[in-house]
Amino acid sequence: MNHLEDEFSLRLLRHLVSGDGVKVNINSLAKQVDIHRSTASSRVNALFDNRILDRPRYPFLHLFQEYPLLVIALADIPRTTQATEFFKEDSHIFAAYTCREGPYNTLLIEFFKDMESYHSWRETIVNEQKLPSRENRATAEVYIFSNKLGFKYDPSCFIQHLKNEMRNNKKIMLSGHKLDKKDFQIIELLMKGENVYPNDTYIAKENGTNRKKVQRRISTLISDRVIDEPKCYFPDLLTPPKYNLILTMFELKSKKPQVKKDLLKNNHIPRALESSIGRYNILTFSAFPTIDDFFEWADALANRYHDSIGAMSNIILSSKTPHTINPQKVSIGFIENKLQECKIKSK
Repeated sequence: MNHLEDEFSLRLLRHLVSGDGVKVNINSLAKQVDIHRSTASSRVNALFDNRILDRPRYPFLHLFQEYPLLVIALADIPRTTQATEFFKEDSHIFAAYTCREGPYNTLLIEFFKDMESYHSWRETIVNEQKLPSRENRATAEVYIFSNKLGFKYDPSCFIQHLKNEMRNNKKIMLSGHKLDKKDFQIIELLMKGENVYPNDTYIAKENGTNRKKVQRRISTLISDRVIDEPKCYFPDLLTPPKYNLILTMFELKSKKPQVKKDLLKNNHIPRALESSIGRYNILTFSAFPTIDDFFEWADALANRYHDSIGAMSNIILSSKTPHTINPQKVSIGFIENKLQECKIKSK
């Protein structure tokens, strides 16, 4: 069954991927953490309200298959309300950051189906005046990667790092808030997907069907790897709150399997891909609480593989500079477009 051509599956995906109708089971969570139900509820709400954790949802695993083109663009974009709204609304922009790289002040992370759709998108945003004319700003510097060459995608990888912080310091700081052992237990459980469930009754009612059909279709969507089990992530997905995001391109001259294995085990790297950008053949997204922490790790890696790692190119994005963007909007935008196509075909 092609779920992305089936209207019921798409309507269901819209709920699940956005988190509409996906809940935390407070009763079971309270028992597991050994606190009162009301205490568990207030702690969970505080994590959500203070943007330490995002509300639960089903990850849309199929996105990388449907949008295999990953574009990282350094751009010169004026700081206007028009530009900010464009970042927030455009369904191809996964994230946007303020940066200072040569003539560029903005880094954009974008997803597309292919080069043709990317080219068409660039022409459209100028023709429709979503951004100022290119004549009045520096030409963007663009790097093209393939999402299908990803060998690591684990936004929950930071849990072990934070667990070590909790063990050493008896507390952790996230988004300016001091969290104790119970808070961390809740974060760990929710990011692993424990005590998270769909509200089948609500979703069934919204879609004019019954709970059994909803339950069966959700099971099929998971078994077919369209979505994963529901869980909570950090609001910025690839970084814990107030951590710095670093994009690094590596030149690996040898020992690629060993270096990739090292990156897979690393608790600061949520995403890594093979690439072919000049001399660089690996791209990583990493996040650290301080820039010093990043350079300490990068130096240790370079020393460990001194005969294998050549050049490294880093773009450092401060935790204070991201534009507020819902990372799910790319997935939701894709699902909405497929729903519109289904409606047109059914007429």
